[in-house]
Amino acid sequence: MQVSDIHIHPVSVPRVYNTRVAAGGPLGGKDYSHYYLLEFETPTGLRGLGEISDIEESWAVPAPELLRQTLLAPLAGADVRQRLPTWERVDEVLPTNYHPEFRNLVSSAVETALLDLAGKYYNAPVHALLGGQYRDQLAISWVAHIRNAEELAEEIQEKVDAGFTAFKLKVGADFELDCERTCVFRRIAGPDAYLKADASGAWSEEEAIDRIRELSALGVDAVETPLQQISRAIAKDHPEEINSDPDAAAAALARVRDAVPADIIEHVADFDDNFALALLRHKAVDVFNIVPVQAGSLHRAQRLIQIAEAGGIPVLLGSTVELGIGTAAALHLGIASKGVTASSDLVGPGLLPNDVTAPRLTYQNGHLRAPRGIGLGLDLVPTLVEKYRKP
Repeated sequence: MQVSDIHIHPVSVPRVYNTRVAAGGPLGGKDYSHYYLLEFETPTGLRGLGEISDIEESWAVPAPELLRQTLLAPLAGADVRQRLPTWERVDEVLPTNYHPEFRNLVSSAVETALLDLAGKYYNAPVHALLGGQYRDQLAISWVAHIRNAEELAEEIQEKVDAGFTAFKLKVGADFELDCERTCVFRRIAGPDAYLKADASGAWSEEEAIDRIRELSALGVDAVETPLQQISRAIAKDHPEEINSDPDAAAAALARVRDAVPADIIEHVADFDDNFALALLRHKAVDVFNIVPVQAGSLHRAQRLIQIAEAGGIPVLLGSTVELGIGTAAALHLGIASKGVTASSDLVGPGLLPNDVTAPRLTYQNGHLRAPRGIGLGLDLVPTLVEKYRKP
């Protein structure tokens, strides 16, 4: 079974509200998410779907037709049953001047489309191709972005009523507001709900220790990405700063972990595998956050999960706010991975009120199930693709 053609659909989908994180500054925020949807076609009519998400406007990405030509060169005539060798050929020819995050997202989308095609060819769901099924659903942490206390109260009450028991608060832009929002959360969600705070790399080492101690006293169970030197901005734009000396970053995070009562969570997919290994050597974290699309492939994400398992570290699957295609791929990975035991941050179906695929992924009591069916289990809805097509 060969790839005969590639279609790329650029779409922009509104978010339910302006989502702010500390890395964007006090006025930073996003109203829309931008995507390239990949559709691989075979001579027999099978179609495999992939998703490049969530594209930043500052990345200067190639136009859809230029990207299509870049991908067609190694993919035209490729046997999708040879998924990994085919994916490696594509990864090797992606231009080195692509933004580092965009390059990973393209590579991941290509592998997802190949997996979707392979699943349809073998009449099997993607999780079966990834090794089998450890569970039938994933527990999800609802992610609340930086908003005022009144807006947060309404958001948390809605999600508690919907059955969520695990949450993430974006923090780091205004510590006084962070403390107020933490108190609002505990008042509404109660003492038993699990709460992690995500600083997106907003603090110095000294600030991180002081602020995590304060937040812990207010009811925060874990803190994600506290340090400026491992900030999400560095991870996305300059991962080489960590890759060149992973032990220095891991040692700094270990000093924070040793000084605070809360668990420490850190992203690992943006960086070389050596960073994950350094975190284990220095005993710097309690949980790995692995964003599958940032890993560049589900294959590499599985390897990072296995590294975590070897070190006795639980894993959660993170998100760039994917549409249904990217979310479904992550769900299949989580279902097929024994080590994904922490509540994951797959919030796309909740932050994006509209999608371009069917069936629509929906939360049930704070959990997500992968779509039933072969491959990813999703199909594009042409009318919705056209509705949200980006000029």
